[in-house]
Amino acid sequence: MAWEAMTIDEYAAFQRACGTHVVKIQDTWWVEPRPFFFRPLFPFAEVTPGLRNYPGQAVLGGVMHPVPAGISGNSYMHLFLYDEPGAYSIDKLCCKHRQIIKKGLEIFQAKRIADLDLFIQQAPGIYQSFYNRTRYFYKKERLNKDLFAAWAKPFFENPKIVVMGVYHEEKLSAIEIAYQVEDVIIEDIYFSDTKSQPLQVTDFMTHTIREEAKSSNARFIFRGFPSGKQTLDQSKITRGCKVLRLPAYCKINPIVLHLVRAFMGESYKKLVAITAFSDFTEENSCPATRGNSTARSLAELSADREAGISGSDPEKR
Repeated sequence: MAWEAMTIDEYAAFQRACGTHVVKIQDTWWVEPRPFFFRPLFPFAEVTPGLRNYPGQAVLGGVMHPVPAGISGNSYMHLFLYDEPGAYSIDKLCCKHRQIIKKGLEIFQAKRIADLDLFIQQAPGIYQSFYNRTRYFYKKERLNKDLFAAWAKPFFENPKIVVMGVYHEEKLSAIEIAYQVEDVIIEDIYFSDTKSQPLQVTDFMTHTIREEAKSSNARFIFRGFPSGKQTLDQSKITRGCKVLRLPAYCKINPIVLHLVRAFMGESYKKLVAITAFSDFTEENSCPATRGNSTARSLAELSADREAGISGSDPEKR
């Protein structure tokens, strides 16, 4: 499979086609994952702190972004990734994971799904099984078959989006949606049925993506931000993910931060995990990590705000 890299502008157009709110300020595309809260659409995009560089609505919620080298931040952003995709080899994995993957290679088959009608026919049942198992709170509307079809359509209108299916005994078991943006392969969406869990389908899919990435010019495979759920985050580290810690700037409306912590516990835990991932160690850190002695966690910043201590505002320096 050949990866066709999108530019960041193409990536923004794709996300907009998917119904995601994105906006370009200066040279940076921003995404609004929660109302009035913004981060760069491309997770590695560095931005110099300052109101003129942010979407206007961010003053009601907040922003979080990496900062360029030499610019002081007040926090960190942690990202899960695989580095050096071209150097991947199953022989470099621990014995247990080699055995799991070799077993998966015997019972699973992975192939790209290029037919929207086939996807709409087969994939909703997998998503239903995934939802019943996890009670995933996000995007519950995809359980409706018509809404599922509308959600899936943009993936098949863009030839640079890879929709990968995993089959067991000729029946679909899992879906992975991934693509390359600039020099980063982004694993965007993954869901699998319950029946395939004891067979370690996730390990098989992870291996498949890493094998396919070897033929690309990608520098990283990005696997998302920490979720704040220990079992989920730890499972990525167990499968060999590294943690990239980037100096960052985080500014959140204090009232909003208080409300999020009080009434949106899962979202608050994720924010804390992104800024202060508790399992970050030298052993699992990515070599590209840049240090920043001034960085602090969201929890520390929140404590300062409650005590009436305001952080430095780059607009007023």
